[in-house]
Amino acid sequence: MIRNIVLLCLLLFPAFASAQFKSVAFYYASNPPLDELHAFDLVVFDPDQKVDPVRFRTPHNEAIAYVSIGEADPKRAYTRAMSAEWFLGMNPDWNTRIIDQGNPAWRRFFLDRVIEPLWSKGYRGFFLDTLDSWQQVAKTPAEQARQIDGLIDLIRSLKARHPDAKLILNRGFELLPRIHELVYAVAAESLFQQWNPKSKRYQPVGEADRQWLLERLRQARAWGLPVIVIDYVPPAKRALARETAKRIEALGFIPWVTDKDLASLGVGAVEVMPRKILGLYDSREARDPEYANIQRYAATPLNYLGYTLELHDLQQPLPAGILTGRYAGILLWPNSDSSGLKQHLQPWLLRQIDDGMRVIFMDFFGFPADADSLRPFGLDLSPPAEQGARLHVAHQDPMVGFEIQPLPSPYETLPLRLRDGRALLQVADDRGHTADVVGLTPWGGYALSPYDLVSMPNGDARWVIDPFRFFRAALALPAMPVPDTTTENGRRLMLAHIDGDGFASKAEWYQGPFSGEVMRREILEKYRIPTTVSMIQGEVAPNGAYPKLSPQLIPIARSIFALPWVEIASHSFSHPFNWQKLEDHEAAASERYHLDIPGYRFDLKTEIPGSAEYIDRVLAPPGKRCKVFLWTGNCVPDGQAIAMAYQSGLLNMNGGDTTITEGNNTITHVAPLGVSKGGWFQVYAPNQNENVYTRNWTGPFYGFERAIQTYKLTDSPRRLKPIDIYYHFYSATKRASLAALNKVYRWALAQPVMNIYASEYIDKVLDFNRTVVAQAGDGWLIRNRGDLRELRVPKSAGFPDPGHSENVVGYNAHGDSYYIHLGPGGEARVRLAQDAPAGPYLLEANAATSRFERAPDGLRLTLRGHLPLRFTLANMTGCSLLRDGRILKGQDLGQGLERFSLAGSSDAFTLQCAH
Repeated sequence: MIRNIVLLCLLLFPAFASAQFKSVAFYYASNPPLDELHAFDLVVFDPDQKVDPVRFRTPHNEAIAYVSIGEADPKRAYTRAMSAEWFLGMNPDWNTRIIDQGNPAWRRFFLDRVIEPLWSKGYRGFFLDTLDSWQQVAKTPAEQARQIDGLIDLIRSLKARHPDAKLILNRGFELLPRIHELVYAVAAESLFQQWNPKSKRYQPVGEADRQWLLERLRQARAWGLPVIVIDYVPPAKRALARETAKRIEALGFIPWVTDKDLASLGVGAVEVMPRKILGLYDSREARDPEYANIQRYAATPLNYLGYTLELHDLQQPLPAGILTGRYAGILLWPNSDSSGLKQHLQPWLLRQIDDGMRVIFMDFFGFPADADSLRPFGLDLSPPAEQGARLHVAHQDPMVGFEIQPLPSPYETLPLRLRDGRALLQVADDRGHTADVVGLTPWGGYALSPYDLVSMPNGDARWVIDPFRFFRAALALPAMPVPDTTTENGRRLMLAHIDGDGFASKAEWYQGPFSGEVMRREILEKYRIPTTVSMIQGEVAPNGAYPKLSPQLIPIARSIFALPWVEIASHSFSHPFNWQKLEDHEAAASERYHLDIPGYRFDLKTEIPGSAEYIDRVLAPPGKRCKVFLWTGNCVPDGQAIAMAYQSGLLNMNGGDTTITEGNNTITHVAPLGVSKGGWFQVYAPNQNENVYTRNWTGPFYGFERAIQTYKLTDSPRRLKPIDIYYHFYSATKRASLAALNKVYRWALAQPVMNIYASEYIDKVLDFNRTVVAQAGDGWLIRNRGDLRELRVPKSAGFPDPGHSENVVGYNAHGDSYYIHLGPGGEARVRLAQDAPAGPYLLEANAATSRFERAPDGLRLTLRGHLPLRFTLANMTGCSLLRDGRILKGQDLGQGLERFSLAGSSDAFTLQCAH
């Protein structure tokens, strides 16, 4: 009786019920966009592309391996080991050989040589393709039965060997009556749109073929199986892909609409909003991408808009494959009109535009700006202005004149005319000859030098165009929730970190103690907030620059690292001043680029993992370890050094130059989140240190007070940065610098902030880079690793709707934006509404949400922070907040707002509402 019940359950509820996944993607090309593919519950990869399924797996994602059962591809390594006796014929459309499923030797080979290596790599699901290829060669009923029996035996054997394997069948309808209880899902290609391999073109599916397939898909669904439909459209026809996906979904199937080679990020049950911009620059402009204009100027506004800049050197081969769907656009900032000649840039760009990509040119085109090259872009050349002619502004859009008005120059003006588009800035000479020097086009836009930025005599620059509005318009960026690294739970983030410089110095007053003693007593013990403190091993250790002082310095360092609110960091062994010069050993041998340490020769292992190991072994108290490496000197390491930090288990930060002040009020002085080198990301410090504000420590020594100006200007009119109090130990050596430091602390702590460690900020930046935003029905799907938990939307987009969203704790307003607070777990679904929500939500808190659950009568949440809890709940009319079953009374702020202040830094609460 029990066996019959079990069998009935298997028939009614096949293994891995359909509720376990709602979306799927297929990506067979090399270099898959792994961050973006995390938007999908299941992703089918070609295992030859070396995706690590274990690293890809999350609580929300699973990697599935493509496996061909019915045909042998000559490109597969294992095909060479297959016996000729196992083949029945050829499939000329794909140049593959059809396999005899009735041969038991093939079935053993398939399990041992194909499935088992993939299982060992970590794959726990398989997409079984070409299940009906035998139909091309097996014509008699007996031959057909032999093939079907062989396939069924193979699938049963696979499940017997690996009962947990998720098996997705591509068609195989003849097999389902006998094995549907073993199947995870069924897929089929070409329901509405198809690729015809014979005619080599995309085309609609005929009605008869569609009805035949629909009948079989409905039968599969009747068995309780999820049904996946894969259709094919050209990459440039994104609207058709969306329409086709919706038609498939309306039938109750899970869609994936992509190109013929399954080599692009298509449209499925969700559509990824790509958050990467492909940035093309010329490495001849600067030795390090840190100094390239595209990194210095474009990355910051793009970060604010929600995008990361993926740099690519124009001196290297241009990216291959389909870029549509993978990138939100291409931003080209060449050094000259010859930057792209080596890689044939002009025809490559035209191919990308044909595929639907949008492109921006900054300064130059990167190829000769002649009539023939520009004509395909819809640009013409008009007669140039006469030598010495005076130019004036003939038309100026509000998008122009952002930080400085345009300065027309006859010597630098290309006489362009837009054939189709919108001129944002037009200059003219006295004879009426005009040039459209900044424009929006059907494929993107351009802002030519000197009409994008103006270089100042002191080496600074000012934006002529509004980069926020221009980039958004030219790239046609969608209005979507933007991941935000400045805020959490409605409060501006605040961190503090200390570089180890000057630890061996003494305070400059009578019998002055070491700076470390002063810093501990006057700052660290006074402001008991999360602070990341670093030491330079070569300043403290006996084998460093000051061996006689080491016995006095080590106890001070230990006492600082023992403070519970101090996070431990390394500031290297020898404090390199110029990292890339030191990595050039010949230069390093002839010049001093680090502290003068007798007998020391620069070595990356000594500087990075070695210094952290010394701190762990000698300076750190039990149970605490060095977590962060803070770059030194010019803070411009190369990819090898950054890689070593990651490979040593260390987070890294420093670099960038956020020094905007009232006297230097320009976005060009706000650094981006960081820079990628060799695939490794260097996280920039949010703000600069007192060395910059004191003119390289030459005075005035109270200059760090001006950091308050920086904090204000990076909060309004746009919140671009958290507050970062960043300084050195030598600030404790002078009365003026110490007073300035206290003033900065007092100002910062008077603001509504959430205090975090540098490591937590770094994790948020790294999560910004990998967060995926996808359109899902009438809302947005957000996925990441759960470190970044704040989104930003313009108020014009509507109110966040926590009650009809998933894992949305609440929201708050700042400036012209709403900041949306996400719960833990790395996944949320966000919906916006025209009306403000009526149900309760978290308005703001100085702690992170470590647990969250919305219930019909309220919500349950746990807040975990570093300081005594302060938080405000909204729409509290008729609601009570309980802790351990007892009602907490807060401060009634009116309009349904209630503020709570507790002694502890972490607690769990239940909010119960009568309505």
